[in-house]
Amino acid sequence: MTHIELDGVTKVFGDPEKEGIVAVNDLDIDVPDGEFLVLLGPSGCGKTTTLRMIGGLEEPTDGEVRFDGTVVNDVKARNRDVAMVFQDFALYPHMTVGENLGFGLRREDNDMTGDEIDARVREVAEMLEIEELLNNKPAQLSGGQKQRVALGRAIIREPRLFLFDEPLANLDAQLRKTMRTEIDELQSEVGITSAYVTHNQEEAMTIADKIAVLNEGQLQQLGTPDQVFNEPANLFVAQFVGSPDMNLFDATIGEQGDAYRVDMESASFDIPKRLVDTEITTDDVLVGFRPQDLYQRRNHALDGPAFDTDIRVVEPIGTEAIVHGSSALGDVTATVGNFHDLSSGDELSLTIAPEHVYLFDAETGELLKGRLVVERTDGSATADSVEA
Repeated sequence: MTHIELDGVTKVFGDPEKEGIVAVNDLDIDVPDGEFLVLLGPSGCGKTTTLRMIGGLEEPTDGEVRFDGTVVNDVKARNRDVAMVFQDFALYPHMTVGENLGFGLRREDNDMTGDEIDARVREVAEMLEIEELLNNKPAQLSGGQKQRVALGRAIIREPRLFLFDEPLANLDAQLRKTMRTEIDELQSEVGITSAYVTHNQEEAMTIADKIAVLNEGQLQQLGTPDQVFNEPANLFVAQFVGSPDMNLFDATIGEQGDAYRVDMESASFDIPKRLVDTEITTDDVLVGFRPQDLYQRRNHALDGPAFDTDIRVVEPIGTEAIVHGSSALGDVTATVGNFHDLSSGDELSLTIAPEHVYLFDAETGELLKGRLVVERTDGSATADSVEA
């Protein structure tokens, strides 16, 4: 296992003294031994460039990449003992599955005999449930089977690091879900420090120990999936992580005894100060509601804001539905149960518990209050416990 540190890492393509393109800007990330880091962000945010600098395929313009405290900026990729898995599988078409798996071991000076390499190939193939494919060539494999072979080729070397560059991008939706579970289980089993690039926030949330959210080459937040979802560092993270997108509304805020009074268009409500860790000094805020936290007021009445919504579209997703509508606050998206009697043109009364309301500074986008997962001290139900 390996402890990775990125200390002030910057990558500029072109002439840094002129108008080079800053792909990564002053990046600080710490990945402890055995941790699974996901680099998450939109296209062009610098996540793949960051991964390539960890792997030695790109050299930082400034800053240090360290493995177990040793600077590796000048260490070539082949000498870093890392294994990379790409989205295009990169299998040798003229070789069988077994030959692809064992190719790296046969090239290395590792004192392994041919029989030992064959045994290791069989062991990894059994782990990935592809032992029956060892004599097949890549053209005879499905996309999922090819991805398992690509993973096996990385695992078989027992490297100090796994680096994944959107390895599931070419798979269909169902196979993506299956493979990401297998990658997560596999990484937990072998315990090798890993970095994984994706723009898919659902993928990131399900497999990561830590998520580094990047935008325009800068780190927006480094935290656990729960922290990134419930306590996003800023408005960008809040909007990028979570599906459907967060509802955002303009509001003003002021102190009122032991609470903050939030005044929105056609709705006002109080947030107890005990729910807010940061002292709020601004007057203008953005109020955020996750669609999953909104629920129908007809079922339970809490002390959050209530507003009527005219339904435009109902999108069933199994036992729930995503409802899009218009309200006095603006456009609203909610995820609700008991949706079978709802249709376009109906009116829906929605509310949300104060614990689950997000507040952002309207000018800077900085988080002022995140989503708290707590039991209500007054004994009444939370939005997590009511029937939606």
